[in-house]
Amino acid sequence: GRLTIGGNYSRSPMDNSDQEWEFMPPITNAYLLSVCVPIIIDDEGVRWCHELWAKDLALHLDYLSNVTLACPRIFAKPTEQDVPLNVAPFDRLQFIDLPAPRNHWDAIILFPELLWKMWRGIRKANIVHTGFGGWPISEGWLAVPMGKLQGKFVITYVESSFWRVKGPNAKWHQRIRGIVEEYLNQFCVNVADLRFFTSKAYANEFLKKDAKRAYVIPATWIDEEQILTEDQASAFWASKTGHTRLLFAGKLISDKGVKVLIDAIRQVVREHVKLAITIIGDGPLRKECADLADDVTGDSISVELLEPVKYGDPFFNLLRSYDAVLLPSLSDEQPRLIFDAFSQAVPVLGSDTGGICEVVDDQLNGRLFSPGDVDALARVLDWSSHNRQALQVMGMAALAKCHQFTHRSMHKTRHAILLKALNIKQANSII
Repeated sequence: GRLTIGGNYSRSPMDNSDQEWEFMPPITNAYLLSVCVPIIIDDEGVRWCHELWAKDLALHLDYLSNVTLACPRIFAKPTEQDVPLNVAPFDRLQFIDLPAPRNHWDAIILFPELLWKMWRGIRKANIVHTGFGGWPISEGWLAVPMGKLQGKFVITYVESSFWRVKGPNAKWHQRIRGIVEEYLNQFCVNVADLRFFTSKAYANEFLKKDAKRAYVIPATWIDEEQILTEDQASAFWASKTGHTRLLFAGKLISDKGVKVLIDAIRQVVREHVKLAITIIGDGPLRKECADLADDVTGDSISVELLEPVKYGDPFFNLLRSYDAVLLPSLSDEQPRLIFDAFSQAVPVLGSDTGGICEVVDDQLNGRLFSPGDVDALARVLDWSSHNRQALQVMGMAALAKCHQFTHRSMHKTRHAILLKALNIKQANSII
């Protein structure tokens, strides 16, 4: 569908064919990409990053030929899941190593260094691209005003709203900080030259009326080769027997709706619903999940708690064995897990938040319920236990939808939007 939200472009780049994509010129302008994801520097001075971030970074480099990466740096030993950045295509990158504060006092001491490095890096760039992560100071609060002061083309992206404090137990100082951060983030978004959002809800909440150059691009990390064919999906569904199997995979925190899920499971246990539920993840609510598994597992329902599974083939192999994925989130971020599930013909049972309801069509490729509503989630759990055939129909509909939402197509869409926004006619154009 069309991705433009309040934009001044009449056609979404997602409508273009793959043949047209191949001829889009790279962007050669000096491009500063500011992120909050840290880079590891080992004892030999080699930079490393997590393999998932490296995968995304490599796709950036498909169409950006002059990139400087500004991000926190930490000195540590890389893990098996880290990738060295001194090999192609990453050896084309330039770096601005920002300080990584360990606490608020550390942040105060390191602030002058952060300020100076960001200012110098932006001075050498034509384009400044930033988000709103980082702790305790968002990189966007510095990069956006500095970029505008220096006359650069500024791009912002909003992919989550972790600063928004929800729930009755939130402390007063957390609420005040959340309000301040919301104001600062909205200000930065509205003064930027180009804005990307992962959901329409963010675009509507952040932008002033009639704002231009604003685009919604759903966040997805799936590759085309990871998407099942219809025949494969049908075969996997034919092999599913026994109790309906449901999967929750994510951080075990309140914002992900974990407490709501726990209460809903305890409620359906009393109704002798037949379900097999798996919970995967780490977080402060892991003990509560373990207690749930110990308390309710029996003949009619079972709850299994597993360690996180590596993203990629191990995760997709596990995912396709379930009848549905659970996303009871309270926040309005758009989980990438939706597209992971759809790629394996697995429907989503999710809360009706801004990010989820824009992708999950109720009764078509999943079921939606009111966020935070234990009774509503319990009713969906009950329904799923008796409707595997309906879940299969939804799963096949989900599979048909996910082909246009791959990791590569997401970057191709960004590339086309950038070309139009910058009005680049030749690969060597300079702002």
